[in-house]
Amino acid sequence: MLRRAILAGVAMLPALAFADDMSDPKTVQLTAGQIDELLRGNTIRGTWNGDPYTQFFDANGQTIYFPEVGRPDPGKWRVNGDTDQYESWWERTNWTGYTIMMTNDGFAWVSRGELQPFEVFEGKQVTW
Repeated sequence: MLRRAILAGVAMLPALAFADDMSDPKTVQLTAGQIDELLRGNTIRGTWNGDPYTQFFDANGQTIYFPEVGRPDPGKWRVNGDTDQYESWWERTNWTGYTIMMTNDGFAWVSRGELQPFEVFEGKQVTW
């Protein structure tokens, strides 16, 4: 339900366009408000450089990252209204900003010019 609402809202953006060749996917950058609505209180599952993970975004600004292999990593998150970016804080990296895109297949982080896809699941789908 949440994903459909976000997709419907973003789909109305005039920036969402397709080239003459419909097989050429286009992406649209989410705004700060859309990012907040997408992540706040929800769980995502995706891959980062090919490694599967699950992450929960608490409404209080805390987050926890669960790699498929390895230990959970607690951090912080926020949305920057000036840059329309998601920002995360991890002990090893401090605050880092990421653009989030809506693609033909769902959502993706932009990291070093590459898309890192993820799916959104409503509510807290993890325990810690």
